[in-house]
Amino acid sequence: MTTLAERARRGMLSVDHRWRDTPIRTRLTAAAAVAATFAIVAVVAVAYITVHHQLYSNIDAQLREQANSDHSVRVDPQTFQPVVARDPAETSGNVQVVQVDGHTIKEEQGLTLPHSARDTAIARQGGSWLRTDHVEGSPVRILTVQRPVIASNGQHGTVALQVALPLTAANSELHKLRVAFLLLVLLGFGMATGGAWFVVRRAMRPVARLTSAAEQIAVTRDLTTRIEDYGEDELGRLASTFNGMLDALERSLDQQRQLILDASHELRTPLASLRTNVEVLHDVERLTVDQRRSLLNGIVTQLDELTGLVADVVELARGEAPESSLEDVSLDELVSREVDRARRHWQALVFRFESEPVIVRGVPARVARAVANLLDNAGKFSPPGSEIDVVLTAAGVLTVADHGPGIPEEAIAHVFDRFYRADEARALPGSGLGLSIVKQVVDGHNGTVSINNRDGGGTVVRVSLPPVVAPSPDLPASEPQEAAESVR
Repeated sequence: MTTLAERARRGMLSVDHRWRDTPIRTRLTAAAAVAATFAIVAVVAVAYITVHHQLYSNIDAQLREQANSDHSVRVDPQTFQPVVARDPAETSGNVQVVQVDGHTIKEEQGLTLPHSARDTAIARQGGSWLRTDHVEGSPVRILTVQRPVIASNGQHGTVALQVALPLTAANSELHKLRVAFLLLVLLGFGMATGGAWFVVRRAMRPVARLTSAAEQIAVTRDLTTRIEDYGEDELGRLASTFNGMLDALERSLDQQRQLILDASHELRTPLASLRTNVEVLHDVERLTVDQRRSLLNGIVTQLDELTGLVADVVELARGEAPESSLEDVSLDELVSREVDRARRHWQALVFRFESEPVIVRGVPARVARAVANLLDNAGKFSPPGSEIDVVLTAAGVLTVADHGPGIPEEAIAHVFDRFYRADEARALPGSGLGLSIVKQVVDGHNGTVSINNRDGGGTVVRVSLPPVVAPSPDLPASEPQEAAESVR
């Protein structure tokens, strides 16, 4: 059995759910209209109370003035009863005397005013009393005050004098004022609702266009859709941010499509060659031993090229690493390990390595892959017996300089493009993705990379990664994944 509190809570939750399901434009309009109406009601209430108080204050002042005027309350010498004798020229009103025993004496043409024990107490003890009452169905304002009486023989006494004024005119004015204020509230509510609807409609227009654009994109997959710019306010910045997001998504999709097209194009050559060699194996009985060995070596080489190409494409498809995967990396130790691996792989070359301790923020495996690509690129184009200089500074700047043939000036601007290979490099193994991977990794770590020809022949590649300002002492070097070996 549910309690009253439980039913109330469920009712409130139901109302809250219905409110949240209401369109935001309707909610904003309703909230603005209600707030404006509350403000109007508050102003009207204050105005009405002020006018009501002023009218009643004026009536009360007239009552006090009449009570304090020269009304003659005398004692009839025959009956020894108080008699009200008032100047006929005075303003209209009703006057009544309440004796100390509770009996009343009214004017000859006056109304009988209601009295109570409090009026009798005022006749005996003094004081005053203001109240609103009804006489013959009409509202009146009554003031009761004590007045002295003197008999013709000089005897003294006290009575309570009641003075009353009708409230019909004042209440009529207040009624008109209430009607006027009610119309004002209704008019204000209507104007507030209309104004709020108009303002909210204009303010929510970017959101409506944003919703429409998002729905259109979801249905058509067309990332060229944009919404109109609406200035520099919050909704305008939302529209601008949404357009920027669409620009980034469109560029990303174009890059993915281009990557797929380039990869499929690059895969055709080794696949066609591999297919040809495999078809030759159908007539393996006609081949000599040397021909068989050469054919199998060619197949293995082509498979290695395919493996390296697929690994490079996968690396490029990763994009930027999430912030949660970043960690402090001892870059000098990481580069030292990559240089040792390069020495084992390129045994005909001399690698000279100088470094200073430096800590950077990054993904160890990806940074190792970029460094390995730089070293392999230098080894690929260096003649046997030449030297490759590798220098790392405490500012996070890594320089790799070789003594190879260098890069044609017209090709320098394209060396970081995917699958780009200069004419001089087409005869060498590789996919043309090594430097593209380097640039992607460096850009993803907020760094910079540049390549230039050096005086006397060869190229110089400079990679700059932002160092950690306050590295932790004795930070262990982060071991890169062995996947970096796949660039060999």
